[in-house]
Amino acid sequence: MSIPVKKGVDLSLLHPRFVKRLEAFFNDPRIKGRVRVTSGCRTYAKQKYYYDGYKARKAGFNLAANPDRRFGPKGLNGQGIWRGAWHMEQEDGYCYAVDFGLCGSGIKTWEVQNIAKSYGIHPTVASEWWHHQPRQSADWFDAPALVNGGIKEETKEPVMDWVALAKYFEELTAEIQTNPIRRKERSERVKVMQRRLGALGIDCGTPDGIFGWKTWRKVRQFQRINRLPRDGVVGAGTWAEMWGDEPLS
Repeated sequence: MSIPVKKGVDLSLLHPRFVKRLEAFFNDPRIKGRVRVTSGCRTYAKQKYYYDGYKARKAGFNLAANPDRRFGPKGLNGQGIWRGAWHMEQEDGYCYAVDFGLCGSGIKTWEVQNIAKSYGIHPTVASEWWHHQPRQSADWFDAPALVNGGIKEETKEPVMDWVALAKYFEELTAEIQTNPIRRKERSERVKVMQRRLGALGIDCGTPDGIFGWKTWRKVRQFQRINRLPRDGVVGAGTWAEMWGDEPLS
């Protein structure tokens, strides 16, 4: 993924079609070396953090959407099919927004916007030049620069292999029975745990797969809320509670 990012920014959940547009955008000689991504994918907890800061009018917090809102076309349940913000992980498992930041000279913010639009990446809010997304509700924006550059987009939605995911989760659950997740571990299962905590409203920061002190404290916070032994170790009981049917309260 040849997309320049600020340290700590998570792009791992961006929709593949969006990734392709961003890669083409950042390869444009007018943009290369002058712009980078300063904010990417967010968990529910991270979106709530920005929203709470915005509502409290704290310094450094810009306009941020309520993570619990629903918007866009209504689904079978009568609610909007999108939740929270385009930055936030959606029910299809993807995120659809990034923030840009200037990191070089010789380009204006309005130029960045115009070039981004040609790649089908549009600003969400007129007053915030940095916040961009590739689609408006159910439809994707046109990307004439891709067409003119001979870059073909895959318009079919990625198919989720639910059987493989279920098998992976079962294997992970069985593994944790005998080998709990502990501080200092670096692994994919730590990243899964961090994302799950974020979805439950506990912010571990960027899901990086590193079980450091911050993640340890957040695991203990989860255990305290759910009246579990507060040892900071994710064993069978804590793991089961994380994935139970009851929402975190």
